[in-house]
Amino acid sequence: MLRSLYSAVSGLSQHQKAMDVLGNNVSNVNTVGYKASRLTFKDLMSQTVSIGKAPSGNIGGINPLQIGLGTNVASVDNIFLQGTFQTTGVTTDLAIDGKGFFIVRGEQQTERYYTRAGNFSFDRQGYLVNPEGFRVQGWMTDLTTGQLLNNADITDIQMGAAQMTLAAKQTSEVTLAGNLDTKADPTILQYQPLLTTSNSNTPITSIFNANGLKLDLLDGEPVRIKAHATGITNMAGVYNSSDVSLGLDSATTVNVVLNGTTYSLNYGAADGTDTDNTFNTLQGFAEELQRIIRTVDNSATVTISGGKLSINRSSTDFTVNSFSGNPNFAAVLQNLVGTYSTITPSRNSGEIFYEKVITTGSDFKNLGELANQISTAISGNVSSGFSASYVDNTLDPNVGRLVYTNSPATTTGSNVITGFSIDKAYSGTIFESNAVTSNTIAQGATSTSNKFLRYAESTDLLTNLMTNSGQSLGLDNTSTIQMDARIGGNIPHGDGVSTLSASGSTIADLTKKLEDYLGLEAGSIKIENGKISVTGEKGIKNQIDYITLSAIGSGTYATFNEYMKYQTVQNASGGQLITSQTIYDSQGNPHTVNYEFYLYNEANNEWKLKLSPADTVNDSISIDGTTGDEVVVRFNPNGSFQGVYDANNGNIIPNLSYTLSPSNGADKISGVKVFIGKPGEFNGMVLSAGPSTITKSDQNGFQRGDLDKISINDVGEIVGSYSNGEIKILGQIAVAIFTNQEGLARVGSSLFSETPNSGLAAIGVAGAGGRGVIQSGAVENSNVDIAQEFVTMITVQRGYQTNSRVITTSDEMLQELLNLKR
Repeated sequence: MLRSLYSAVSGLSQHQKAMDVLGNNVSNVNTVGYKASRLTFKDLMSQTVSIGKAPSGNIGGINPLQIGLGTNVASVDNIFLQGTFQTTGVTTDLAIDGKGFFIVRGEQQTERYYTRAGNFSFDRQGYLVNPEGFRVQGWMTDLTTGQLLNNADITDIQMGAAQMTLAAKQTSEVTLAGNLDTKADPTILQYQPLLTTSNSNTPITSIFNANGLKLDLLDGEPVRIKAHATGITNMAGVYNSSDVSLGLDSATTVNVVLNGTTYSLNYGAADGTDTDNTFNTLQGFAEELQRIIRTVDNSATVTISGGKLSINRSSTDFTVNSFSGNPNFAAVLQNLVGTYSTITPSRNSGEIFYEKVITTGSDFKNLGELANQISTAISGNVSSGFSASYVDNTLDPNVGRLVYTNSPATTTGSNVITGFSIDKAYSGTIFESNAVTSNTIAQGATSTSNKFLRYAESTDLLTNLMTNSGQSLGLDNTSTIQMDARIGGNIPHGDGVSTLSASGSTIADLTKKLEDYLGLEAGSIKIENGKISVTGEKGIKNQIDYITLSAIGSGTYATFNEYMKYQTVQNASGGQLITSQTIYDSQGNPHTVNYEFYLYNEANNEWKLKLSPADTVNDSISIDGTTGDEVVVRFNPNGSFQGVYDANNGNIIPNLSYTLSPSNGADKISGVKVFIGKPGEFNGMVLSAGPSTITKSDQNGFQRGDLDKISINDVGEIVGSYSNGEIKILGQIAVAIFTNQEGLARVGSSLFSETPNSGLAAIGVAGAGGRGVIQSGAVENSNVDIAQEFVTMITVQRGYQTNSRVITTSDEMLQELLNLKR
């Protein structure tokens, strides 16, 4: 009976302890970083009434018989479940998302405590402390080297006077990364067409007239050589004024009716006699017709002049009634029909022409061949001894012209040439007006065409050049051509002007001289279709600003100076990237440095990098190890960075650096290392198709600055933002974890201390080793679960009540026992 009393008493006692734990949890429901406790029970020893027995024979085994003697506390556990976060917006309010603990130091240097309560603040000395003034532990940055000492022992976190001000730092390293566009275009300039006298072998379809107009001739087009028929003209090749063939052949009979009597004349292979009624030439026809007319007028004549037949009465009147037979020829002779008397003694026929049609491209291809065709046609059918030639000799005053020479009157078959023309199938064309300047050539006389011109070529003399309207440029052997130009704002030649004597010089000499003056590769200046074109180097840096060609000498050169002006076909583009960067001297004064990349040698993937100070009056820059301010930057075929080379001698520069010399009293900014890439890699400047741009521009110098604010990132780094724009890591908050965090001992104020069973603190940085990450601007709430606490409170209360009932029941049983003696 007494056992039940003592067991119940132990139950009351231990449930009271459980209620104590519950009460503590509930009281800390709003305590920052508080971790709940949990009490567990265990039974006390049991009194053995009988021991257990094993089975034996036919008797089964017997279990031991024991009576328990009550309960006791088994453990009070720390529950380290993650609490919820409460956002505060206060930078120094910190919460850990994970298993880690903040570390704070007590009054003694070795007195360390661990907490999840991150409601910290800075005291007046700049120490980061908890509400009890315990200093938060971590690592500080060495302000001299800028290195965060997170491999050393932890120390107090302090934002003191040293952190409040950031001393000026001289720049020692700069970094540039970006892309240089492979696409670049050159300047293209084109001058107006230049002409010169044509050669005898110049293709006829590429020739211009004396006024620079293109001849209207195409391959396959017919060209008619034409002149008035004369006595030697074969009647098989005659035409009327409308270029209609009269069509005389061996079957042709011409009937003449004179005073009512019909006479017949026949076309034959030869003229024969004037009495055989047969004719071959126009002279033969005239003689036969004269013979017929003289049968009535003994002294009448039939003559030929200007391509016309003329019948002239002498003494007797007569009537030519008609002509018939060949209708076309009869139509030409129709004007001869009529009565001849003293009133009308003579009449003229229509014009009769000799014509020969030749084809461009097959019968003749050039002016020399055309001259031969003209000679053959006219000398054999109009005037014997006539000749046509084209003059190539530049010393001949008729150079560039067709020269027509008629034979003298003493030459058999020589005739005055009239109605002379050379043209396509229709008249009035550019070709006709240039080929023939006079349609009459007297016997023994010479006539010329206008000049024929062609596009100038590289081998042509400068003194023979003309404008596109056929006007001479005016250059002579006393002329000197002056060249003045600017490329990218710079004078391309040492003294600014280059000259070339026109005497004996060709266009090729001019283009070569101009290439040398402009510093262009051979072939950059060429002439095509008479136009000199200048193709500069690619890239904006190589933009040709202007080229001026002018002539001086004893002549008048207004035409040359005015005509030799170009048209810009294309402006240079691409091939350039300009960026600037601010660096700092030892006093923290800013200096702007300009970096200009520009295309240098496209074939070798080479660009130049030019460095210059923005303040050219007070600052100067020199590239270390060289004598200038430019270097060559070379890239690999795949666009990766290859290396930097001396622009003067081509030697490789393994470590590019420069020195800026200020005039403000500060030290030289010496040996500023420039990183623009690692050989074979794409981590700096690269070459590829795409816009030229800088993607990274860094340097490690800065002005003096005051600390504006701090922030704490997820790994606990304390980041300071200074008034000069610098961002510095000033320190880092340490975080500890334990092998058995439940083994930590509470010391109050949400602090824990190590115990032999917790293990030693493993101190490190947040975000590593399972310590969790830090959230700034928030604190961790208590992890006490009110609902769970109330449920547990009910069960503890019921346990307590039940134990008390055991005592009262046992008391009643004892009372009954005492009542037995009554």
